[in-house]
Amino acid sequence: MSLTEQAYVKVDSLPYIDKEYNDPEIKAKVDALVEEELKSGRRPTRELDLPQPVTLFQGNPLLRAEYDRVKARKPMPRFDVERYKLEPPAGDAAASGKAWRRAAENAAAQLEHQALRMINLELLQQFGANAWQRHNFDLERILEEIQGSAERLRHECDLVNKARKAEQTEAEARLRRLQTRWIDSINKNLQIELACQALEAEIWQLESQLGARMGSGE
Repeated sequence: MSLTEQAYVKVDSLPYIDKEYNDPEIKAKVDALVEEELKSGRRPTRELDLPQPVTLFQGNPLLRAEYDRVKARKPMPRFDVERYKLEPPAGDAAASGKAWRRAAENAAAQLEHQALRMINLELLQQFGANAWQRHNFDLERILEEIQGSAERLRHECDLVNKARKAEQTEAEARLRRLQTRWIDSINKNLQIELACQALEAEIWQLESQLGARMGSGE
């Protein structure tokens, strides 16, 4: 078998015609055969138009790291609140100019942070409602597109199933005729074989009688 033949295995299935599968005993045998085939690793494959895998947050290392943390079910690190405190240097550090410089830089950073918070609150108050409405509109549009795609795929599946059922239903009569001819041919072959065996037995009996007569001189 070539690589091409190995890559695609045709599965012969006529679910709209074969009614024997409804028998629990036959169903159990079929399921056992399917399970054995799956364990062997020889699974039917064919080329499918599947979407390519998407790696989330490729351009944002921080979000990617957080996503990996949540996916791994690791606890969130404790929030560091020390840098938000505005405590002056105490003890031996009170005489250190470096310590006071760090405290002044920390105070400047806190003031800048508060200023940014005020700006963000003003922007949110001015544009937040419209931005939220636009975001909801985008979500509704995406939902409609997904629902439309799902409906189209569902319709295509229905068409495929209807076409399969129509094709198999049309072929059912021919398959039944062929099956009847096959059974008749087997019966005729058995009858011919029995007739041949009877003729062979009769020939053997006649030959035996002829040999006996020739031996007696009749």
